Amino acid sequence: MRRSLFLVLALLMAPQAFAARDVIVDKVWMRESVPGQTAATVQLNLYVTKDAKLLGVSSPLAAGGEIRHIMKRGGKMQQRTLRDLQLDGHSNTLFGERGLYLMLTGLRQPLNVGERVPVTLELSVGGKVRMIGAEAEVRQLELSYKHYNDPAVMDHQ
Repeated sequence: MRRSLFLVLALLMAPQAFAARDVIVDKVWMRESVPGQTAATVQLNLYVTKDAKLLGVSSPLAAGGEIRHIMKRGGKMQQRTLRDLQLDGHSNTLFGERGLYLMLTGLRQPLNVGERVPVTLELSVGGKVRMIGAEAEVRQLELSYKHYNDPAVMDHQ
């Protein structure tokens, strides 16, 4: 009887718990830096349950952060910095793919494999500004293009 009551209460509370968690940041990582590198991209998945706006990205290891959109126009790649990015409710945005990137600029120190880099996302959700913290795992720099799985890309090792 107690167990049944507990399960019923847990099920009743679940929608409220889910509603409180309207922003989910997942799979956060960066590549290790090379000597002289002053900027690095942050790869992550950002899921929002409500309409939101990404206002910025920052880290104590960088002087600044930018939201960048890269697209092909007239046969050339063009890059522009966005002031903010509108996110539709119940959407998952993959940064580091499909032309959307989060860039940390003015790196204050090298990024070494295995380190964890604190990253903060600034979002406006329901008219309230929220700071969402995450840690990016620094992964090894890949020098091979084989992972692109495209026969047009040759490996130059």
